[in-house]
Amino acid sequence: MSGKKNVRRKPILLALLVGLCGNATLATLSVSELAFSVFPIISLALAAYVLYQEYLSAPMEGDTPVCTLLSFLVGVFGYSAFLRTQFPEMGTNYLSVMITLVLVIWLAIKMGVAERPEPEAEAQK
Repeated sequence: MSGKKNVRRKPILLALLVGLCGNATLATLSVSELAFSVFPIISLALAAYVLYQEYLSAPMEGDTPVCTLLSFLVGVFGYSAFLRTQFPEMGTNYLSVMITLVLVIWLAIKMGVAERPEPEAEAQK
């Protein structure tokens, strides 16, 4: 493997935003400790619309679909961990934090951020 992986960043960031806003919308509607707000619903609709338009405008090739799904799940579990940290009476956030960390590490590997150096490059030094 040589060079960077071909993963587009815009759908990944939008999927993260959709995950955060989706979980915030569900939490706003279902958690009694949170005050109702219309802003997570509006941001969810806008982020999902922009992500759909991005999907229609350019094909998702390579590892982009997997990275988009991972980013969405990072947003969902990350907001869940944040919410449980803010309201400890909802339960522990250990599982959410561990799942988020595993997904972030997997996303970093898939995107090529946490890539090991190639053996030939080390031998030339």
